[in-house]
Amino acid sequence: MLFNKQWSFERLMAALFMLITLTLFGWYNMSKPRILILHSYDQDYAWVRDINIGLMRGLKSKYLYQVNWYYMDTKRHPSAEFKNSAGIAARNVIKSTQPDVVIAIDDDAQKYAVQYFKNDPHIKIVFAGINNELEDYGYEKANNVTGILERLPLVAMRETLLSVSNFKQLDHPIRIAFLGDQSATVTGDAKQVGNFNWSPHQLIAVTQVNTFDQWQAAIKHLEHQADIILVTGYRGLSRTDTDLKLVPPREVVEWTEQHSVVPVFSGNGFYTEDGGMLAIGTSPYEQGEIAAEKTLAIILDRKLPSALPIMVSQQFIVTMSGSKMAARHFELPHVYEAAARTGDKYYP
Repeated sequence: MLFNKQWSFERLMAALFMLITLTLFGWYNMSKPRILILHSYDQDYAWVRDINIGLMRGLKSKYLYQVNWYYMDTKRHPSAEFKNSAGIAARNVIKSTQPDVVIAIDDDAQKYAVQYFKNDPHIKIVFAGINNELEDYGYEKANNVTGILERLPLVAMRETLLSVSNFKQLDHPIRIAFLGDQSATVTGDAKQVGNFNWSPHQLIAVTQVNTFDQWQAAIKHLEHQADIILVTGYRGLSRTDTDLKLVPPREVVEWTEQHSVVPVFSGNGFYTEDGGMLAIGTSPYEQGEIAAEKTLAIILDRKLPSALPIMVSQQFIVTMSGSKMAARHFELPHVYEAAARTGDKYYP
């Protein structure tokens, strides 16, 4: 009888210990700071993939905070109706999960979702990948916002063109034409390109189009005016004015590489993954790393967003296809190939 009472008491104490442990564990998890990573696009997009690599380099101590992810998927569904719906859904996620910090990536996340929470005392906003201006979202005066702006590495592009051996034979400034789709991101790119001092080169055109038909016509038109064509975004091209289905990005790039008389290069590193020749692109890794760094400063060091200066991208990546460079006799100093290989962005 005594044995049974002692056994029952030990079981009771063990159960009580487990209950207290689980309660404390649950309380600890519930009390951890919450981070919501809100992407404008889908997780299969190379730009998103590489930003996530940068984010996870910083957000390594997962036991100190909770991290949730949400993808608005507006790159593959660029209609205004879809973007508005995606923005409403994202805002509902923010309201229901009540994160301490929202890391908002790219312009659509700002425009359709996060800008509605500026100056909200309960939520801090860390942005990355903004091609447009702070004023477009009212962030310049917001007290709960910080982040890193995405800017094309135009100085590096200008310097790169000076290093192309076959351009050194030209008897006129290198003539550059810019071409992109009509997405908000490319609109931001176009402003950057148009406002940049390209000297000693000459920017001769800044063109945005809606359809693949228009893209093809623009390439054939620009190649007679320019020595090189700069492209950034091309994922928002519908087939025609009447067929609104998006053209696969690889098809766009492969057609462009095959049919453009002049070389084409990009300000986005994924261009070569899609079959292109060369890209001098903004570093997606830096965008993710800086966003993570600022987020940790807010939730762990108790910094106010207003105390964390807004940064502008400084790093860039080089990606290239050796065979396409050779086919165009587009020769650069070996350090460019070394940079591409170091970043595992050199393709045959």
